[in-house]
Amino acid sequence: MSRFTPLQYLAPFFSASFLKFCTVGASGVVVNLGMLALLRHVDMRSSFASAIAIFISIITNFIMNELWTFRDRRTTSGMAIRALRFQLVSLVGALVQWTVFLLANVALLALIFGDGPFDQYLDEAGQTLSAMLKTLVVNPPEIGGYIYLSQLLGIAVATVWNYLANFNWTWRTQDGG
Repeated sequence: MSRFTPLQYLAPFFSASFLKFCTVGASGVVVNLGMLALLRHVDMRSSFASAIAIFISIITNFIMNELWTFRDRRTTSGMAIRALRFQLVSLVGALVQWTVFLLANVALLALIFGDGPFDQYLDEAGQTLSAMLKTLVVNPPEIGGYIYLSQLLGIAVATVWNYLANFNWTWRTQDGG
């Protein structure tokens, strides 16, 4: 019987495929942040601009991962199934990224701009949880260029989920590895 070691779960992060995945992801970050900047330039709310930027980067990342990162993996599924799985994994990843983005905006408001703007934002949000959540999504705090830091934090957290789920499910090999 094999013994469990925590390092077993870290091994995938020290592989060539993870480096390729991160390279593709880095290009996705450029697409993501570029789209975010473009959509903010046309005065779209940051929460919606972030969601659209995430979606566009998902599409470009699938194509690049299919053609480069995982091209040598002999999978049990066709490309259409892999595309669907990638979209599902990415949807969860996008929700993770977007949630981190929104929460980081509020955290950065408090950390960088101080208690005054933070308290004012909370007061304007309302007292109920549903009112606060609605305000967070529809009218996130304006933190200037720090939204890019929030977006990068979301991307970093989502990368871990996306790689593990895609490696173990989307491009799962015939032998299960």
